Amino acid sequence: MKSDSQDFPLPLSGKSGWPWTEASSVLPAKMPDGLPWPKISIVTPSFNQADYLEETIRSVLLQNYPNLEYIIIDGGSTDGSVEIIKKYEPWLTYWVSEPDRGQSHAINKGIKVSKGKILLWLNADDICLEDAFKKVASSFNNSPKVKMIIGQAFVIDENSKVIGEMKSSFLSWIDAATIPTNKIRQVSTFFSRDLFDDFGSINEDLFIAMDTELLLRFSKQNPPLILKEYLTAFRVHAEAKSQNNLIIGYEENDRERKKILSDYESIKAYKKNSSKHWLKLSKSSRYTPKERLRCLKNCVQNNPCALISKEFWAALFYITKAFRQKKN
Repeated sequence: MKSDSQDFPLPLSGKSGWPWTEASSVLPAKMPDGLPWPKISIVTPSFNQADYLEETIRSVLLQNYPNLEYIIIDGGSTDGSVEIIKKYEPWLTYWVSEPDRGQSHAINKGIKVSKGKILLWLNADDICLEDAFKKVASSFNNSPKVKMIIGQAFVIDENSKVIGEMKSSFLSWIDAATIPTNKIRQVSTFFSRDLFDDFGSINEDLFIAMDTELLLRFSKQNPPLILKEYLTAFRVHAEAKSQNNLIIGYEENDRERKKILSDYESIKAYKKNSSKHWLKLSKSSRYTPKERLRCLKNCVQNNPCALISKEFWAALFYITKAFRQKKN
């Protein structure tokens, strides 16, 4: 992998700002305490995300981080992604394009060939923000016992415009584990390699919730350090896998949380919170009547007592009404 910017591809026509015409500050050869910068490995799983992949790649390479390893695992894209990867090949440590068993398998493949002390998986439609790696490396160096560092993240649209935030917080592991909505964000989580050596890899049986399961499994014995700084940006667009499969993700969450939580009281607390969350989802107009009914079913499965609440029957009434309107 080239370490300099000689012959680095020019930005696409009409593109400006980070990471097209701007780059992170150049870092000195060593950290302020004289130690070398720790190797950071970035793994990007990729499949038919050509519209966003180049911006993702540039957001990593233009960090100007002196000890970077960038790995791209493409699942056999047919949309021009491979041509983009080849464009940046001199600055990549490793890449491959071949069929795989899905996103989790691709990430595990990348982690397996990586050698960095610090790891981040960055999806092919998300981006890192300026000076993110400098902030993370300095934070790990200043907190040698910490195994996970999590920053804040922006939410961006298909045009990279900031449209929101994905805030991370961590009061306690039991708090994170018993509330169904994720409070620690994978997109801005940097892991110590030790965690994968000690606690295993990503669960390839999961389609959506593999990040939440991993974060909870790793953080159970290793509380993360939460930074106030924004390190990454999560992209929302029409083809986004996680946004289009939220119900599947929450159903996977239900199954996995009950495995991770080890005592009756914590499982009971999670199921109660999950039931309330499913009831809330059942009222959302973003879902079809059939999907809303599925949410209501999950609500009752987590807490049968929901059947005696007025809120449940009101939700069912409006779902039934939506079914009638759809038929007409």
